[in-house]
Amino acid sequence: MALPGGQPSEREQQRIALVLPGGGARGAYEAGALSVLLPALEERGEKVSIYCGTSVGAINGVALASHAHLGPTQQARALLETWRSIDKHEVTGRLLGPDLAVGIGSYLGEALGLPGVRYRGLIQARPLRENIESWIDWPSLHDNVASGVVESVCAVATSLKTGAPVGFTERHGNLPLHDGAEEIHYEPVELDGNHIRASAAIPAIFPPVEVPGDGPASGWFVDGATRLNTPIRPAIDLGAERVIVISFEPYALSTQARIGSRRPGFADIAANVLDGLLTDQVVADIQRLVAINSFFAESTETTSKRARAYRESRRRRHYRKIGYALVAPRTRRRLGRLAERIFERRFGGFGALRDIDLALMARVLGGGPSRGELLTFLFFDPAFIEALIDAGRRDARFWLSRHPHLWCSDASHDFDLDPGPPVKLEESAIEEFRSLRGRG
Repeated sequence: MALPGGQPSEREQQRIALVLPGGGARGAYEAGALSVLLPALEERGEKVSIYCGTSVGAINGVALASHAHLGPTQQARALLETWRSIDKHEVTGRLLGPDLAVGIGSYLGEALGLPGVRYRGLIQARPLRENIESWIDWPSLHDNVASGVVESVCAVATSLKTGAPVGFTERHGNLPLHDGAEEIHYEPVELDGNHIRASAAIPAIFPPVEVPGDGPASGWFVDGATRLNTPIRPAIDLGAERVIVISFEPYALSTQARIGSRRPGFADIAANVLDGLLTDQVVADIQRLVAINSFFAESTETTSKRARAYRESRRRRHYRKIGYALVAPRTRRRLGRLAERIFERRFGGFGALRDIDLALMARVLGGGPSRGELLTFLFFDPAFIEALIDAGRRDARFWLSRHPHLWCSDASHDFDLDPGPPVKLEESAIEEFRSLRGRG
């Protein structure tokens, strides 16, 4: 039974997870979207209790969890204040200077096989390390988890030892971790700056981060986005029944031309690689979620014996329907165009004198729309951050205008996905089950 104003009763409240992908400076877009969605949750008498993030999404998620005791609206306000206080040099340091020379020298030294020389990344890690400690209220984070205000916090990084994603997870009490996660190893920890920096260690840009200890959750790590940029699966494994997912591109694959017939440059190639690593992962994960909701999710009233047998053969729990709220730009590469426009306005021509580091970086990237895509990762300019916040707020309001009660689980509503019987998908699943049974 719902309370007046559409609020769910305590009995109806479900575990809500926040799923935040990586994307560098685009994290400001997440902050803007959440400044609308978290107060909307509060109005409904709901709140997030599970936080899952990768890279900058891990930073945002852990920061939000550390302020969970303040309530959703104050959480969102604190995150906005943090983003509005960020300066580029607090994240990347100075590009021009001795650190760049050391970074290039370490690369050449390793390439030439000089004893004891290892590549350390082009950007110094010290500024980010110092600021993660100031951005996150660690004592409050641990108190919130210990008291149950927060059920779980998960930061995803990629292990260089195994090549697989690891979810560093701080959890309340002895809450059970649901099965079915052979693709990711969950490691119970008391989160600290090492785990978050490991999640955000962009390969070739930042150096790998070492996490001490034994087992698969120790050793050297890089950015979790290289393997699992949108940790929907960890959120569900941790018990989420509803998820809020933020993306930086529309939730649909696109074949829209990026460069037309011209010869591609460095920025085009790099942007295409990032699309494959980051954007396409998000789209695929979301489409899998909505397809399962439409085709395979079960309830106690309607149960498919074949679907249950298939899941049981793989030692998985039965599918269940997950409500979702999805926020993303409505047009492809909108954030990249925004970055390019603001960069040209502030740093084009003689404006380059405002920040020689940034002007040099943009020069190296070349021109065209692909440069804007790459700038969105490292363009920690106050004007761009504010524009990202505004864009996130607008897109969150658009979701609420289409879903006044916030939640949806019907793929036909937002994805034009026909909820009829998925013949090919189900036949494929059944054939896999039969082959497994035959080997048994």
